[in-house]
Amino acid sequence: MFKVVEVDLSKLTWRVEEVGVRRFLGGRGLGSWLFYNLGGFSAEPFSPGNPLIIASGPLSGTRIPMATRAYAVFRSPLTGILGGSNIGGTLGSVMRWAGADAVVITGRADKPTYILIQDGRVEFRDASHLWGRDAIETEIELKKEHGRGAAVLAVGPAGENLVRFASINHEYWRQFGRTGGGAVMGSKRLKAIVFVAGRREVETAKPDALDRWIREFLSTFMEKTAALREGGTLRLIDIGNPMGFFPAYYWTRLSLDSWESLSWSRKIKPEHFLRPEACLYCPAACHRPVKSGKFGVVVDLEYETVFAVGGLAAVKDVDWVIKINDLADRLGLDTISLGNVLAFAIVASKSGRLPVSLDWGDGEALAKLTEDIAFRRGVGNLLAEGVKRAAEEIGAVDIAVHVKGLEPAGYDPRVLKGMALNYAIGYRGADHLAAMAYALDIPGKFGSADYLGPEKVEAVVHMENVAAAMDSLVLCKFGRDAYDVHLGGRFYDIMAQLLTWVTGEEWKGADVKEVAERIVLLNRILNVKMGVDSRQDDLPAPLKKPLTFEGKVKKIDKKELKEALKHYYELRGWDENGVPAGDTVKRLLPELAS
Repeated sequence: MFKVVEVDLSKLTWRVEEVGVRRFLGGRGLGSWLFYNLGGFSAEPFSPGNPLIIASGPLSGTRIPMATRAYAVFRSPLTGILGGSNIGGTLGSVMRWAGADAVVITGRADKPTYILIQDGRVEFRDASHLWGRDAIETEIELKKEHGRGAAVLAVGPAGENLVRFASINHEYWRQFGRTGGGAVMGSKRLKAIVFVAGRREVETAKPDALDRWIREFLSTFMEKTAALREGGTLRLIDIGNPMGFFPAYYWTRLSLDSWESLSWSRKIKPEHFLRPEACLYCPAACHRPVKSGKFGVVVDLEYETVFAVGGLAAVKDVDWVIKINDLADRLGLDTISLGNVLAFAIVASKSGRLPVSLDWGDGEALAKLTEDIAFRRGVGNLLAEGVKRAAEEIGAVDIAVHVKGLEPAGYDPRVLKGMALNYAIGYRGADHLAAMAYALDIPGKFGSADYLGPEKVEAVVHMENVAAAMDSLVLCKFGRDAYDVHLGGRFYDIMAQLLTWVTGEEWKGADVKEVAERIVLLNRILNVKMGVDSRQDDLPAPLKKPLTFEGKVKKIDKKELKEALKHYYELRGWDENGVPAGDTVKRLLPELAS
């Protein structure tokens, strides 16, 4: 059973409920189900009734590699539909050790507040002295008071100022990054959540069998994560530019000119890299802390930040990329959305639709604009709304790149065709992790990167199911190869065995797969309630414009994408409008069948 701590900030009350994990696991699945039952789909994003749900998974708190994550669910202030985000660090484990497998937060405090959870109990603390401080300073202060082992979630000024893509920060450099959870926290006047662990373990049904499996699995894990351990996500800079899927100059080029200035192997590793760092109990150590010689700041640099700031905004000076990354960490901003917004602003400026002078690669001006966004100063107030709303306000819809209001990650779908479908159907919007299709396209699984036929669509459906399961266990998606997730692999059987040993209930691979399908269905039902149908399962006009890379035209074939979506709906059991059909709902979610 999972202990769900329900907190009402308006009344300053709390209680604990117990729920099973059989139908939805934890993380995204459980969070989505709790969100549904609370009627979150009818609450406005900044209203007290929008629940902020943070859930660990049934594997969290054990020593299973890559199982220390947690998932957040809420109605997104950026997209207006179901929001969600995944985080690493120590959170998934420490919150369980603190007696809270999941936390549901509703209401709005009368004054800045932080929540302390320890031994399954909740305390409401005054955060007036922390309000206005950046997220890293806030975490440092709270760890001084509650101990270095505490797991802290904190928002910065961007969250306080309701920037629609504000993040929730943890362990200084880790975030619930996407879809604006930080703004939801800010709207509740909730500065931070602190979890203090008691006994640093969770009870498992078969501890000896589990420990033996972990020891035996480690050799496979180390072999399958070797590339990740060498370069983390930054190695993708050196893959994406030569392959032509590294978006640059706000989605108008497929590779950055002089990209070597941002290369992992040629620039960042030899001149800026400090040491590998890892999430709790993870031997992969994929995090890559780097230091700017020019500014003296240290950040955990990721591929997505380099793509968004370095590629889309053409900032070719690593020091300025690091500086803007540091500002985003402290102010509490999602760097993927931020980079998209900055690049959009450059294009809008150059076309006379934004009253500010901006140019490609001007790190200093973009750093200042980042601060203006976080504090909603000048044009920053408009850009704090995200690309979709800003574009609608200034008449720049023709250049805006987003799906369902979410700005895309660093994989151009004109080159990686699986990503075209992935972005179109992602429950959060243009979400690269919805189905992890880049992991199919880059190595050429199920056809080349250019292929979007039936076999690729079936693989995308499979990977979307796997992603839902991983988000709910909660398991890091960088464990894809180690946990054998690809079509025909043993992922579901491995998870069933682990769940059996952890929970004491008998699980089969088919059970885990069914739960994954149920979660995808539930997410779609929720989004349909919030206005989504097949019309939103599409790509923006700028991504449908052909580009040339190394003499070859790269484009989205509109007919091919339409056929892929049709096949996708058929495989899902949804109608031609993208609405789940009655038989599908009866099979997986009979309690919601009309």
